[in-house]
Amino acid sequence: RKIGIIAGVGDRRDEDIRDCAEIAARMFDHIIIRQEKHLRGRTEQEIIDLILEGIKKANRPVTHEIISKEIEAIKHAITIAEDGTFITALSDVVTNAIGIVQEYLDKENEENLS
Repeated sequence: RKIGIIAGVGDRRDEDIRDCAEIAARMFDHIIIRQEKHLRGRTEQEIIDLILEGIKKANRPVTHEIISKEIEAIKHAITIAEDGTFITALSDVVTNAIGIVQEYLDKENEENLS
């Protein structure tokens, strides 16, 4: 299973946002849509609608959900992941994403040592 955490950027052309989402839908089995910190001239709903249009354009049975905050989206992806799941997070603050993953790895290591 492949999970992708994606976002749209408000100052991009409509077709660019749709195309990115379509490509993501061809790559992932499940997509978590999150939002950038700065919407850059659009509403959150406008961006989500364009992303959903792109996902539908891929014409694949891709599931999706919306979790606006990046940190919560990453935590959720880790929580629903099963053994062998591949998670890709398109992050605007990479150090935050790495920190969350590291927390889970540290917790897992502690549990394995107990």
